[in-house]
Amino acid sequence: MEVVEMRLGNVLVMRIVGRVDSSVAKQLEEKVHGVIARDSRIIVDLSAMDYVSSAGLRSFLMLAKGARANNQRLALCAMRQEIDEIFDLGGIKELFEIYDTVDTAAARLA
Repeated sequence: MEVVEMRLGNVLVMRIVGRVDSSVAKQLEEKVHGVIARDSRIIVDLSAMDYVSSAGLRSFLMLAKGARANNQRLALCAMRQEIDEIFDLGGIKELFEIYDTVDTAAARLA
């Protein structure tokens, strides 16, 4: 897994590349805590994430809870169908604003 950060105006975009499973979930959680501490508008681009395990879902749950506790805006975007199904089965989709593209998410969070 790799997390690539970039800015679109006042919005931070985190692009997750690869697999998010138990071997990298802790690394993602640490990254998430750093992002929550410094940014108020966050987009997670999932276009290059090809797998997420239950441990990975926990990392996303922590991101959602942290953002909500700090009154931050958080959106997921470009979610592949198989990832969408896993988030749905995990029961955490409703915790996020979800958009088709980074540009759409950025426009909504700006």
